[in-house]
Amino acid sequence: MSPYPNLRDPKSLGGRLLVLAAHPDDEVLGCGGTLALAIRAGAQVRVFVASDGGAQSEGVERQTLALARAEESRRAGCHLGVQDFVFAELPDGRLGAHWGLTERLLAEFESFGPQWVLSPSPLELHPDHLALAAAAAAALARRPEQRALLYGVNTQVPATVLFDVTSAAAQKRAALLEFKSQGGEVLAEKSAATERARTINVEDPRIEAIEGFVEVLGPGALEYARRARALELASGADAARSPAADPMAATAVITTWNKCADLCANLDGLRAQTRPFAAIVVVDNASKDDTASVLRASYPEVRLVVMPHSNYGACETFNIGFATATTPLIAILDDDVVLPPEWLARTVERLEREPPSTAIVSTEVVEPQMPQSYLNSPQLSRERYMSTFRGCASLARTAALRAAGGYDERLYIYGNERDLTCRLLNLGYRVLQYPSVRAFHRTPFGIKMGKRSLYYHARNAWLTMLKYAPAGQLARLPWLVLTRVIFRGKSKEHGGEITDATGTIGIGRSLRETPGAAWVVFKAALSVLANVPYCLRHRAPCRAADFQLPLD
Repeated sequence: MSPYPNLRDPKSLGGRLLVLAAHPDDEVLGCGGTLALAIRAGAQVRVFVASDGGAQSEGVERQTLALARAEESRRAGCHLGVQDFVFAELPDGRLGAHWGLTERLLAEFESFGPQWVLSPSPLELHPDHLALAAAAAAALARRPEQRALLYGVNTQVPATVLFDVTSAAAQKRAALLEFKSQGGEVLAEKSAATERARTINVEDPRIEAIEGFVEVLGPGALEYARRARALELASGADAARSPAADPMAATAVITTWNKCADLCANLDGLRAQTRPFAAIVVVDNASKDDTASVLRASYPEVRLVVMPHSNYGACETFNIGFATATTPLIAILDDDVVLPPEWLARTVERLEREPPSTAIVSTEVVEPQMPQSYLNSPQLSRERYMSTFRGCASLARTAALRAAGGYDERLYIYGNERDLTCRLLNLGYRVLQYPSVRAFHRTPFGIKMGKRSLYYHARNAWLTMLKYAPAGQLARLPWLVLTRVIFRGKSKEHGGEITDATGTIGIGRSLRETPGAAWVVFKAALSVLANVPYCLRHRAPCRAADFQLPLD
């Protein structure tokens, strides 16, 4: 028996190998030697490259760089013997925003039929590597017999399988030198040093280069992705924690209605969090698209609450979800949001540095049609305390939500975050906007177009301000509506000048483009008048320093 039972010959892989790479060159850095030797033994290899490799460039420059990197990848493949490449050409740096990545990988599994899948490790540092690792783990979870090897690119994996790639070292070096746009010589030296470092405990002088992997079977990839960081496998420490004893344990609360595909992408992202959620709660508002049956079959860990009919508002269904939580923290999530794998870990870490008076940490949200100028706005890129939060991706203290009474169910939907924040501010809490962590939201930038959205946004803004705006500021509101909604320019919204009034972005366009908008607003005004007694009974002017009118 070999004294090194985890040291194998890559030729033993055989069959078909599907390699998943976030960027052109990852496949060579992570497993180039293993591929070369497996191909020598007759294996068929396909490389799926997810991103276009265009980095942060834009326009023609991005396209030129992406084409160059793809060509470099093909030339590198010639040195290893790889000829079969699939370039998905998704935006570099934004893989976490691609909702269909898991399904795309499953389609690749079906078409190629691999015996082995080689995927980035969830211990990687680059967000694209993490996003691909998460999507691969979710895809592998649906293939119980699929064998997989997880590799490292810029982080060494705590390998359970080692391959002697000494005889392919020259091929791998030649392949890495092809990546001139990435500093091929530097890549080659870095890779060789890593491979030599793995030989430190191997006494055979003939072995000069080793590539390491974590071997998993189907759903084991998902379990590894969820627990790799928490268990600190690299150091061998057992950092597993009991959720009940963890003062920062979190429950994810999602409400949904007829968005099964989006919800599944969301849940796949939750499963792959580097810091696992203690619980996941989905309140299904009587969907007609088989949401409940899909969740029961594919996501048995989800605590599912199915409403008897679909006439409940989002405020009520979220409150039902909040009520089920037994953890100190609650993540408030829309059904069509996708969180990067490090979302919970980083948001918890930020909340831990805040005083107990910080009730909510609201993370940055990236949406389709969101102008780059908005994302680059200096006002948006700084941390700040706010008078509202994004209800699609925020982390809240459970005790604070309960002290404030959750969402006001009379609002039904839209604008409920600002209303809740006013009550939190009155209780001495604060809401922190934390732009260093992003979530990806499928709903387009600005308020949703349509009569229903316009009605509730217009009505609820007035109901909230009637309850909480001090009299002097309330008197200013009609003037602000006229000057900063009806006559507000699109350039101001897209330029990032509107930082706090997230729920008002696009409302001017909605007024102009919604058929029958005048009638919708008139009905909203009638509802406001009918609710004046309710607002007066609950009136509690907010004089906290963080309070701001929605249009200021």
